Amino acid sequence: MNMFDTIFSRKSVRKYYQERIDWEILEDILNFADNLPRLNKDINVEYKLVSNIERKQGFSGPFSIKAPYYICLCSEKGEDYLLNAGYLMQQLSLYIESLGLGSCFLGLANPGKELKDSMKYDYVIALAFGKAKEPVYRDSFYAKRLPEKELVVYKEEVSSDIRKLLEAARLAPSSFNNQPWRFVVYSNRIHIFAKKNTLIKKVMDKTKMIDMGIMLANLMIAAEELWVDVKLAKSDSIKSKSLQNNEYLLTVLID
Repeated sequence: MNMFDTIFSRKSVRKYYQERIDWEILEDILNFADNLPRLNKDINVEYKLVSNIERKQGFSGPFSIKAPYYICLCSEKGEDYLLNAGYLMQQLSLYIESLGLGSCFLGLANPGKELKDSMKYDYVIALAFGKAKEPVYRDSFYAKRLPEKELVVYKEEVSSDIRKLLEAARLAPSSFNNQPWRFVVYSNRIHIFAKKNTLIKKVMDKTKMIDMGIMLANLMIAAEELWVDVKLAKSDSIKSKSLQNNEYLLTVLID
């Protein structure tokens, strides 16, 4: 199963066997991470693999998950660094899942001080992963996602490939299944917006941008698989508009 196929069959796994994974597989995962394309090439990142088997190095917080391994992403701060972090980690998550292992994002869980102090850059987010105690895959029909009609506004007729890109984006995981993405679609471009958080949800502004990066990874992986030529851009005219419920993120230009 490749990463594109995994988009449509993966699920977040929260129960794991506390068992070792062969070092060759772990090394392969780290090598894959080190060669991932970034949205912002000027932002340096570091991946830190943590074994939770020999000595407990778990993550604190009500949403922490006990897993045999974690991989943390730490990053320099810069333009769209949270978007970049989500984009990278979703690619890594899909790769891990394509190997038959389970994974799950640790959104609001925090690493301990000792672990944080060992990181080269600021901690952003982590993945729990390992051999799953529950199914790693499921039919996308059972994914609890908003229907397309609540997420997408079509301004023109589009190809089946563009609809597939949007379906891949729709299936992306997000913090508390918040699904902040919204799309306005033309035959040659997709304008992407993030739903504004209410005052009581301002704590999720950080995780929302990570979520948007996760969604964008799904969309870009689908574009590569379907041989759809795309590039990312930002429209100053749209960015300058004041929108009540959404904020403009970027535009996917389709050749």
